[in-house]
Amino acid sequence: MKSFIKRPVGRLVAATVVTIFALSAAAAQAERFQMIELNENGGKAYLRVDLENGAIARCEQDNSVWQCTAIEVQSSGADASLAGRVADLEDRVAQLEAEKLDRPDLTELEDALDTSEKFMRRFFGMVQDMKKDMAQ
Repeated sequence: MKSFIKRPVGRLVAATVVTIFALSAAAAQAERFQMIELNENGGKAYLRVDLENGAIARCEQDNSVWQCTAIEVQSSGADASLAGRVADLEDRVAQLEAEKLDRPDLTELEDALDTSEKFMRRFFGMVQDMKKDMAQ
C-alpha cells in the first residue's frame, strides 16, 4: 500500500518540478525578446527584437498563422569608422597605461623642502633685522 502512495506523489513532484522549469524558461524567453507594434494599414504587424544578440524580425499574421521573417541589418560605413575610432582609443589607453609618470624621489622632495625652509628662515631673519634698524 505504501508504494502505491509514493509513486503518485513522486510523479506529482516530478511533474511540478518540470512545470516550474518550463515556466522559468518561458519567463526567460519573454525577457529575451521585445515586441514593437507597427502601425500599418494592412493589419497588425510587429517587430521582434532579440535583446541578447540584436537580431530583428518582422512578424505578421498570414491566414491565422503568425510568421516572423528575419530582417538583415546592413552595416554602414559609420560602423566601420566607429570601430576604427574604438581601436585607436584602445591603443591610446594602452600607451598611456604603459607610460609611467615621473614622480619625484622622496630625497628630492626633502631637499626642496630643506632649501625652502632655509630661504624662509633667512628672509624672516632679514625682516627682523630691518625692524630692529627702524626701531633705533
